[in-house]
Amino acid sequence: MNRFAKYLRSLAKLKFKLLGLATIKDIPTEKFDTIIKSLQADGWKKVYEYKGFDAWIDYGKVKLKKDGAKLVFEWDNWTEGSIEGQPSVLKIITQAYEFEIINEWRWSEYDEKP
Repeated sequence: MNRFAKYLRSLAKLKFKLLGLATIKDIPTEKFDTIIKSLQADGWKKVYEYKGFDAWIDYGKVKLKKDGAKLVFEWDNWTEGSIEGQPSVLKIITQAYEFEIINEWRWSEYDEKP
């Protein structure tokens, strides 16, 4: 990985830590879609959706907001879905769908190990 890419990744991880975010990973695609639809039915508003040429083929991203809270949903065809947000909000999702919360940025597992 080149130096610039490492720098960008370190900034993303720092932002993640400073904002006190957490992640739910490895969400099967069917449940991922169900969670998004369920939250929208509960009043969460879609404020962003990735519209690139490969949207929902190789990669997808949706941001939902409600009452000042924000959730970032990312999906790819290798690891399937993840949700990033405040732990208190993610806890509600884990209780309904029995997932585990981790305190790491979704992409951290792909960092080079020393």
